[in-house]
Amino acid sequence: MGVVFNRTTPTADLPQNTVVVQTLVEAVNASTNMFNLTINPNTVEVLTSPVVNATTTANSTTAAPTTSNPSTVAPTTSNPSTAAPTTSNPSTDAPTTSNPSTAAPTTAALTTRRVTFRSLLNTFTSDLLDTSSAAFTNRASMIKGQLEPLYQREFPSSFNSLDVVAFRNGSIINEVILRFRSTSVPNNTQIASVLISAASTVTGFDIEGSSITVDGISSSGVSHKISLITASCLVLFSWLLSSQQ
Repeated sequence: MGVVFNRTTPTADLPQNTVVVQTLVEAVNASTNMFNLTINPNTVEVLTSPVVNATTTANSTTAAPTTSNPSTVAPTTSNPSTAAPTTSNPSTDAPTTSNPSTAAPTTAALTTRRVTFRSLLNTFTSDLLDTSSAAFTNRASMIKGQLEPLYQREFPSSFNSLDVVAFRNGSIINEVILRFRSTSVPNNTQIASVLISAASTVTGFDIEGSSITVDGISSSGVSHKISLITASCLVLFSWLLSSQQ
């Protein structure tokens, strides 16, 4: 179907293509139309026309640059985010500087003393030679439980621990290891004196004072000195009583 306008009409004065389409659609939809054929308004369009639709070309040309602008901005905003992880690296290095300070206590040296004493009132049995036997475990626990607190109380600044390591025949020779901090270690006489003082208080085993050795050195001199002190006190006490009479 063609629409013909006066040929003398300038192109600039001709109606826009959209106006021509809209006029035909309104005529088709009007209830008073006199058309002898059926026309679908949705199919109406201008196929050829001397009039160029300026609005359609303007829209397409202006839309193109607007879509390109965001694409150039996106990469610039992502750059700062890549810099953030680099600031976290120094924080992970900080804990490594604290490790040497925690290792210092583990380097504290300990000095050991091997102490033996005889229990005359106990009978040796062969299962005491087996450190995993019930007899060994029970006797070792009994001796450690009674002697360790005594050494802890006597040497609070230097004593570390006491462990029973072996039993030998004769009646029972008990062998223990004492550990002291190297900054302050008591001498052999002081170590033996704790056992001599404990002889009257321990239960379940006995301590023969003359049998005590510290690192293989006998403590008989310690018990002898104590005996001399006791004897001297008795003599002095007897002299005081006689002088009062």
